[in-house]
Parts: sequence; C-alpha cells; structure tokens
Amino acid sequence: MAFRWYNPLSWRMFGYNDPVSGNYVELSVGGKGTNAGVTITPDNAITIPMVWSCIKILSETVSGLPLKLYEDVGGDRSLVSKEKPADRRQLRLLGKPNPVITRLNFLKAMVVNMALCGNGFAMIQRNSSGEWIGTIPVSVESVDVDQSDEGIGLIYYVNIQGARIPVSPENMLHFKLFSKDGIIGLSPVEAMAETMGSAKAAQDWSSRFMRKGGFTGGYVVYKDFLTKEQQKQIMAKFPDVRAGDTESIGKMGILQGGPTIIPAGLSQKDSQFIESRQFSEEELAGIWGVPLFLANRASKTSIMGSNLEQQVGGFVKFGVKPYLDAIEDEFNEKIFGGTNRFVEFVVEGILRGDSAARASYYQSALGGSGGSGWMSIDEVREKENLPPLGGDYGRVTRWEMQSNVD
Repeated sequence: MAFRWYNPLSWRMFGYNDPVSGNYVELSVGGKGTNAGVTITPDNAITIPMVWSCIKILSETVSGLPLKLYEDVGGDRSLVSKEKPADRRQLRLLGKPNPVITRLNFLKAMVVNMALCGNGFAMIQRNSSGEWIGTIPVSVESVDVDQSDEGIGLIYYVNIQGARIPVSPENMLHFKLFSKDGIIGLSPVEAMAETMGSAKAAQDWSSRFMRKGGFTGGYVVYKDFLTKEQQKQIMAKFPDVRAGDTESIGKMGILQGGPTIIPAGLSQKDSQFIESRQFSEEELAGIWGVPLFLANRASKTSIMGSNLEQQVGGFVKFGVKPYLDAIEDEFNEKIFGGTNRFVEFVVEGILRGDSAARASYYQSALGGSGGSGWMSIDEVREKENLPPLGGDYGRVTRWEMQSNVD
C-alpha cells in the first residue's frame, strides 16, 4: 500500500469570502475579547514581543535537549543501542517521527501548542501488528475531545479535509500542562487574555503614537459659535489630524479668528507608558516561568536567584520541567507502555554550569573525605544518565571500597 503524506498541523479553517462584499475574511479561532478592546488569539498573542520570546525560549530549550531511550531489566537501566533491528527502528523514529519532520521540529511544534493553547496533539501511526511506525502532529483546532457518558470512554475526533475521523486514546499523544479535569489542558492564552490584551493594546497604541509623530490630537476652540460655512472653511485649511501620519509633520495650517488649540489625551510620559509595558512584560514572563534575562530583559534580578546560574537552574526546574514531564509521560504510556523501555530527557547539558556543586555532592554521597557514603557508584551514574557499571563494583560506595582494601 503506497504511503501518502498529509500535514494535519495545517488542517484548519483559515477564513471565507464574504458573500456581500466578496472580500476575504480571516477567522479568529479560539479568540477571546478583553476589556482593553483587543481580541486575543494564539496567532496574535505571539506577536507580543515578550510572548514570542518566552515561547521561543521554551520550544528551543526543550527541543534541543537529548531524548534518550532506556531499557530497564531487573532494576538495571541502560541505554538502548542500535544492535537489533527493533532498536534501530525505535531510535530512528525518535530522531525522525515522520518522513517530513525531525525530532527537533516535532518537539518545537508540541511545545508551542502547549505553551499557547495548553494542549499539543500527535497521532500515533501503527502497522498491522500494532507496532509504532510514525507520529504525526495535529493542530489543536482540528481536534475535538469527546468524553462519552455511555461508558465508551474518551474519543478524539480529528477533522481531516471535511471528514471527522475518530481516534482512540492509545493512538493519540495528548501533551498538556495543568488541567482541571486531567483531560483537557488549560489554555494560557484564554486564561491570561486580559494581561495579553493590555500588552497588545499598549503595543498597538505605541505604533499609532509613532505613526502620528508623537501627536495625540487636540481641539481647536473658538470663543464664538461658527456657522456651518465657517466650519467647512476651517476644515479645508486645517485637515483632520486623525487622518495624518508622520509625513504630515511640519505642515502648517492658517487659522483666523483667534482660536485656541488644546491638546487632547495624555503623553507617553504622563500615562506611565514605559512603566506599564515593563510591568506587562514581567507578568507575561511569569506565566511561562521564563527569567527576564533569558528574554533579553536584564534590567531586574529574578526572584529565582541572585546570579545567572541559579536562575538557569530555576528555569529548568519550574519553567522547562513541566514540558519535559508531559512529553515523557505520554511517550512512556502510549508508545512504550507495557514494555521495559522508556524515554527520558537529559538536562545535564543545560545545567553544566553547576557541575562543581554536583561533583562536591556526589563526592560526599560516595563517602569521600572519610565519610560513610549513602550512594553507590551506579546510583550516581543513574542520576547522570550514564549506564551502570554492573557487578559488585557498581553496587558499593567509595567508603566500602576503601574498607575492603584495608
């Protein structure tokens, strides 16, 4: 049977042609109105600079970590090698889940969907024997989750080119962050729409302010009432400033009759514009647990620690780890469930700056400096994602080795 490739991540309704005007109308999928007058959707939320920075940092950090396949036999865990055909196939699928997407881009897409929508979906392809042969990302807008009350259980419906295809839970990777029911993840964009709406409104207002050359508009006041003819003459010589832009700066209007020009609105300084945008950035960074210095906002020190090393450690524990746990949990349950194999991310690379502290801790744990020790060599190697040495040598502490020698 020939394999035909579709990209379900692009299955969505982009818009329609208005039957009255004939103009193309873009749909706002999953949008939420805010008190700031801005409708927030995943697509326009990511146009906010701080949101873009946080999503970019999270997706690139998670996708850049090594994802290793381990085998646990009799309590001894070891990395899976490429010696057997089955091993080669599973390792290849981890590196390239489907013919057109690599592991790096697959994980980026899942993290972006989780960070914006609270959920990420990918269909599991299996052969006639039920073996895993591929993974296909699916857009959040294309998936409906049906929690049946008739005892059938949970069913995912994927909208594919106008058809509604049912997918069983064991064939759908559903990555999610925290949830109220344990089934559907909460969307940060919907839950934090007001915060993002304020930031988006400030961004739009700043753009209009710059386009107007910093002019916020005003009133032309005359002491006496003007006739309609006089008003028409004034407007002809002094065009409506709302229609102007930076190209109108420097143009002069001649007004007679002793009018008074009164500016309207507040300046950026008076409205504490810069301070409000900085506060919005701090709120947005807190939503995703990203330290400000990682988003190139190093003016303030993060509460995660007083130095960059501590802040990176806090970012990995509280910002990145929830995504790692969600991905590992789904893979280990849906793909490797029922076997002695499991996947795990290796975070040593990103925490390399704290190697000296770990070395000191492991030295004490192994019984260095005359201590009794409480960890074996293989236990330390397991924490460092290294294969066990095995035998009696790997099961003893450094103190026990010294005692045996004496």
